[in-house]
Amino acid sequence: MAPHGDEDEEKSLRDPLLLPDEQEEKLVQDGSLDFYGSPAVASKTGGSRLSTPPALLVFMLCCSLSLYGVSYNLVLFMVSKLGLSNAAAATQVSIWTGVHDLSPLLVAYVSDSHLGRFKTTLGGSLIYSFGLALLSLSVLLVENKVRVTWLFFVALYVIALGKGFVASLLAFGADQFDGKDPVEAARKSSYFNWYYFSSSMGLLLAVVGVVYIEDRLGFSSALFVCTGAILFGIMVFSSGTKFYRYASNLTGNPFARLCDHSNFAGIFLVWLGSVVYEAMRAQTFSLFVEQAALMNTKVGGFRVPPASLNCFDPISVLVWTVVYDRVLVPVMRRGTGNSRGFTFFQRMGAGLVVMTGAMACAAVLEARRLANFHDERDQINVLWQIPQFALVGGSKVFYYVGLIEFLYDQAPENLRTLSAAMAFFSASVGSFLSGFLVSITSSITGERGWIPRDLNDGHLDYFFWLLVALGVANWLFFLASSRSYKFKE
Repeated sequence: MAPHGDEDEEKSLRDPLLLPDEQEEKLVQDGSLDFYGSPAVASKTGGSRLSTPPALLVFMLCCSLSLYGVSYNLVLFMVSKLGLSNAAAATQVSIWTGVHDLSPLLVAYVSDSHLGRFKTTLGGSLIYSFGLALLSLSVLLVENKVRVTWLFFVALYVIALGKGFVASLLAFGADQFDGKDPVEAARKSSYFNWYYFSSSMGLLLAVVGVVYIEDRLGFSSALFVCTGAILFGIMVFSSGTKFYRYASNLTGNPFARLCDHSNFAGIFLVWLGSVVYEAMRAQTFSLFVEQAALMNTKVGGFRVPPASLNCFDPISVLVWTVVYDRVLVPVMRRGTGNSRGFTFFQRMGAGLVVMTGAMACAAVLEARRLANFHDERDQINVLWQIPQFALVGGSKVFYYVGLIEFLYDQAPENLRTLSAAMAFFSASVGSFLSGFLVSITSSITGERGWIPRDLNDGHLDYFFWLLVALGVANWLFFLASSRSYKFKE
C-alpha cells in the first residue's frame, strides 16, 4: 500500500491547476451551467453572489417604471395630441393592452424552446427599448406639429411585442437559486416577494414621477426618461452576464410539452382560479375610479384626482412585502419548519380571502355613499377608499406572488418561462371576464339598474356584492382543486 503522503502527491499531480480550496468548491445541484458552459460553482454564480439579486431587481424596477410611464395618460395623449375621440382612444389602448398582455406567451415559446431565458430577456428588452426610443421620437415630432401617427402606433406595438421579456426575466431570476439546496430554496421564495416589490416600486415611481414630468415638461420628456430608465436597467442586467447561472435543458415545443405534462390538469385548475381573482382586481382601474369621482374629493385645501387613489395599491404592496418576508415568514418557519413559511396554497388561499374582503369594503362604502350623496355636507370623503385599495395590494403579496412561485416550482425546468407567462396571461383573461360581468349585469338589470350612466341612480354596491359572492365561490373551488392537487416529486 502506498504511503499516505504519496497519495496526496498523486492527487495533486492529477489536478495540477487547482488550488486546494478550489478542489472542494461545491457545484449547484440543479444542473445549471456557468457563462462558459461548465457546471456552475455555487459560491461564484447566481444568487450566492451579493450583486446578482439586486441587479435583477433593479432591472425589473426599470422595466416597470418605463411600462407604466407609457401606460398612464396614453388615452389623454391620443385625444389631446392625435385628435382621436374618447371612445376611439379607449379602444386603441384596450387593444394595445391586450397585445402586451399576450406577448409573454410568444416570448415563452422562444425562450423555452430556442434561445434560452438570458438571450430572450436581453433581446426582448432591446426590442422594448427600441420601441420606447421610437415612441419618444414620434411624440416629440407630434408635439412639434409633425403628423406621424403611423410611427406612433408602430412604436406602441414594438413596445407591446418586446414587453413579453418580463416573463423570461422572472424565470431567469428564479433560476439563479438552486431549489435543491435548502438555503438557496428559501432565498428563491424570498426572491419572488422582492421581484414584485420592485415591480410595484416602479409603478409607484411612474405614478408619482413620470406623470409629474408629463404634466410639467410634456409627454416626450417623460418618454425619454422612460427610455433612459430601461437602458440603465439593461446595463445593470448585462453587468452580471459572467456570473449568472444558465439552464441547460431547453428543447422542443413548450406548449406541447406542457399539455403532455402529467400534472397539467391540476396546474390548470389551480390557475383557473386566478382569472376570477384578476376580474376582481380589474375594478381598481374602472369602477373604483368611478366610485371615487362621485365622492368628496377635497382633502384640506386640495382636490384629489379620483384615479390617484390607485397609488395606495403599490404602497400597500411595498408595506406588505416587507411585513410578509421579514415578519410573517420567519414566524411561520419556526412554527412549521417549512422553509417558505407558508405553503403555496396557504398563501394563495389567504390572498383570495383578502381580495374578497376588498370587494366587501367597496360594497359597504358604496352603500354608505348612496345613502348620503343628496347631502353635500355629509358626503363620504374619497380617503375612505384607502382600505379597499390597501386590501387589494395586500392580496397581491399573498395570492399573485404565491401563484407565480407555485407555477414556477411545479412546471418542468424547461417550461418555466411559459409558467411565468401563464401568470401574466391570467390578467388578460381576467380583464375580459370583468368586462363581460359588467356588460351582462347592465343588460340584465336594465338601463337604470345596478350600473347606470349616473351611478347615483344605480346600485353599484350590489355589483360589488356579486363580486364578493364570486370570490367566495372561487375560494371554495380553490380549496377543492388544491386538496386534489398532487405535487411533483
